[in-house]
Amino acid sequence: MAQETELPDPGLTPDSPFYFIETIAEGIGTFFTFGDLKKAERYATLAAERLAEAQVIAGKGKPELVEKTLERYEMQLQNSIARAEKAQTKGENIEQVMARVGQATFKHLEVLAEVAEKVPEEAKPAIENAMKASLKGHEKAVQALKARNALGEVPETVSMPDQIPQEVRERVQMRVQQELEVEKVLEGIDTSKSLRDLCIEQGGPPEACEKFPSQVFKSFKQLEDFCTEMGGPPEVCATVEAKCREYGLTTPGECTLLMMTASVKAVPASEEQMEELRIQREAEEAEAALRKKARDEAFEETMEEYRRQGGGEIPGGPPED
Repeated sequence: MAQETELPDPGLTPDSPFYFIETIAEGIGTFFTFGDLKKAERYATLAAERLAEAQVIAGKGKPELVEKTLERYEMQLQNSIARAEKAQTKGENIEQVMARVGQATFKHLEVLAEVAEKVPEEAKPAIENAMKASLKGHEKAVQALKARNALGEVPETVSMPDQIPQEVRERVQMRVQQELEVEKVLEGIDTSKSLRDLCIEQGGPPEACEKFPSQVFKSFKQLEDFCTEMGGPPEVCATVEAKCREYGLTTPGECTLLMMTASVKAVPASEEQMEELRIQREAEEAEAALRKKARDEAFEETMEEYRRQGGGEIPGGPPED
């Protein structure tokens, strides 16, 4: 298991003119890998290779290739988890592949932190997305293993490296929790029902629900057009796809279901929004501190007056909020 925390030899990297040969070979190898469990293991291996490649090309000063490579890392790690979950529904033992993902996560985050220090600002969002995928993969692996009482040496929690800025750590962790929350909501939806039935089930007015199509939308454009037809502001409806992708939803069908069934708190996506959130928290903490100070002073004044009148000490202290 310890070997799983080490990255493989990257071999050819994306800056090589012969890299396409490796891409073709990988595609053939994946095609001839049969079974969901074997596919999950295959994708986990490919994800580690993409990270090793990103580490090498980051040192060569090629941020555009780092971005593309990390996008493939994210996709292949997600594919690994998805295949493992599919194998689980068939009653297969997924402990080994989930333990592999969970054990490797900390190393992946360390490498991503190193890569982040070598690339310009415009490449940082791709690294942040890769961190999110890694942390989310760990969370899902831990959930699966704990359900089987098979956590073993896999750490239940991982800490993001200290060199990652605090606002990035906060944002990544919040995005992971948001996406896990969204997935949990979607899992509880009976997709065999029509959108009209789901609308009514969620308490929508029947006359409004009748305007919904029987099936989910096939494109985000259809969803945006429907939003406008239902009276939504065009400028808001035009952001439907972007908002759904913030929640980790990549298909208009998932987006439609979430919009109909849940209201999930949005995660601040920019440093400016994160700064606003911190300022709000600091203001709330400062207000709470002032209330406590006023309460303590009032209590001391009351006690002093009580003692002057001959009373003793009262057990306890100032009342809580």
